[in-house]
Amino acid sequence: LDIKAGEQVAFVGPSGGGKTTLARLIARFADATEGKIKIGGVDVKNIDPEELMETVSFVFQDSRLLKMSIFDNVRMGKKDATREEVMEALKNAQCEDIIEKLPDGIDTVIGSKGTYLSGGEAQRISIARAMLKNAPILILDEATAFADPDNEAKVQAAFSKLSQGKTVIMIAHRLSSVIGVDRICVLKDGEICQSGRHEDLEKADGLYAHMWQEYNKSVCWKVGV
Repeated sequence: LDIKAGEQVAFVGPSGGGKTTLARLIARFADATEGKIKIGGVDVKNIDPEELMETVSFVFQDSRLLKMSIFDNVRMGKKDATREEVMEALKNAQCEDIIEKLPDGIDTVIGSKGTYLSGGEAQRISIARAMLKNAPILILDEATAFADPDNEAKVQAAFSKLSQGKTVIMIAHRLSSVIGVDRICVLKDGEICQSGRHEDLEKADGLYAHMWQEYNKSVCWKVGV
């Protein structure tokens, strides 16, 4: 698999097919037992960990925030960021409604005084952190579900803003989100069984076409009255 600079690639496939594992290998959360993961032609094992972390940003659907203020959580993406830079990142990540409802705004400590965020809200804060970091390679794990449509729309808008001008690797759980990407890689049992654009894969005889048909059935399905 060769991903060009500035390309947007989506990994799709059945649960357990290897999508998240492959993405985590790129960020070197684990080392490959076979083959090599290279960035700019250099094996990630030979890249200084600090340099690698400056090169890759990641936003996973199970994003966890540390028990510190929103400000400090976001500033982890850029340790010398000013308050204005943090606020701008939060704005671009569609987090203004979150900040407005918190008792101490961006100085509110997560987990204190019963202050907790939903999964979608925590993911938006993580997107703000990635925006502040501004790394050239971005790994996104799209959430499988959201508590409400409004939260979903805001996360998708934040994803779109964050992805501009970057090499993007998306772990996609809903096929509607991959229609416009440069390339779709279909993973099954740890292998890429298909690769191409949506309009080509949906017409080909393969797993993606079957997944697309099933997806459309699920979208059109309604409870009978």
